[in-house]
Amino acid sequence: MLFLGGTHQLFHLAPVAAALSRIAPQMRITCIASDPHVADLIGDVGRRMGAALLRIETVEAPGWWRRFAQWIGRPKLSKLALLLRLAPRLARARTIVTPERTSALLRLWHLTRARMIHFRHGAGDRAPSSESRLKAFDLIVVPGEKDVVRAVDQHHIDPARLRSTGYVKLDYLRHLDSARPRLFANARPTILYNPHFDLDRSSWGAAPAVVEHILSDGRYNLILAPHIRVAETLDEAAIAQWHALADPDRLIVDFGSDRLIDMSYVRAADIYLGDMSSQLYEFLAEPRPAAFVNAHRAAWRDDPRYAGWHLGEVAETPDGLLDAIDAAVAGHPAKIAEQKAAVARAFGEIDGACERAARILVEVLEEDVHAGAAAIAAPAPAP
Repeated sequence: MLFLGGTHQLFHLAPVAAALSRIAPQMRITCIASDPHVADLIGDVGRRMGAALLRIETVEAPGWWRRFAQWIGRPKLSKLALLLRLAPRLARARTIVTPERTSALLRLWHLTRARMIHFRHGAGDRAPSSESRLKAFDLIVVPGEKDVVRAVDQHHIDPARLRSTGYVKLDYLRHLDSARPRLFANARPTILYNPHFDLDRSSWGAAPAVVEHILSDGRYNLILAPHIRVAETLDEAAIAQWHALADPDRLIVDFGSDRLIDMSYVRAADIYLGDMSSQLYEFLAEPRPAAFVNAHRAAWRDDPRYAGWHLGEVAETPDGLLDAIDAAVAGHPAKIAEQKAAVARAFGEIDGACERAARILVEVLEEDVHAGAAAIAAPAPAP
């Protein structure tokens, strides 16, 4: 299994790897991590799930390439170098499982004949252009009905190549600790502001105004927790300026901790504020008020990429932000049923998702083994 896309993708597949190694100990399951921290997190998942046989290796892109990619502001280019480094090994693999789509290049470049399986990370509505790579995968595993319909209708994927399992990340994390973290020592309601990294649709450019409006109002605590990839667009000085605003009594600023990926902030907040992130649906797994910042004056009402915005209130300008938040809180009772339905369509059946996903892989891997045995047993053609 390949974990090359960053920590935000980890909980969408690592629990499946752990469950698989536990229910099918006869199979050799190796997790390849792109850095030591990712490897440590996979190991933690394995320990928590009792997966003693889980194999984890760290394979990094060459240091000079990582420095070059960082220097030109394209850190994700490191994945290309890493894929090339892994290519000889992956050419011998029987099955490759990954939560990211860059690995589709292995198939497009004819670097592997392995069966390739993609696990969708997240369950949002953005439908990025990278989804066009789905056709390179032999099997696509998604959380719920929403992604099945989109894959078939928009990308013309054969339904036979799609399986839905439920939302693995939430199935895993909700069994660790169901208590809501208390991050502020006061009784004010807490807003989670979670702008996306896609700057063409994100409200990140309006973040200074958003933070100023909320802090000046004084009624709320604020967690500024953008998508973890936002940090890729900022230099150290910019990040330091943001961190200088942090105040333990009212403002948490986080660009890189594990709390961005383990739902700590999602569970702690009372109100969601964002734009395009699929973390909206993780937040709404427990229905709560939501508001959105339309920083690009998008014509969102009939655009399926903004379907989540119908589950709350929309601020068409930063100046209208507090009114939108107030309306989201006041009108939330009328949104609860719609929020629950949207989460069900996005996430499917959550309980048991990790094991269901693992059993899908058992079926696939056993098919490969039987196919290989049949090929060996087949008589050689007559001379």
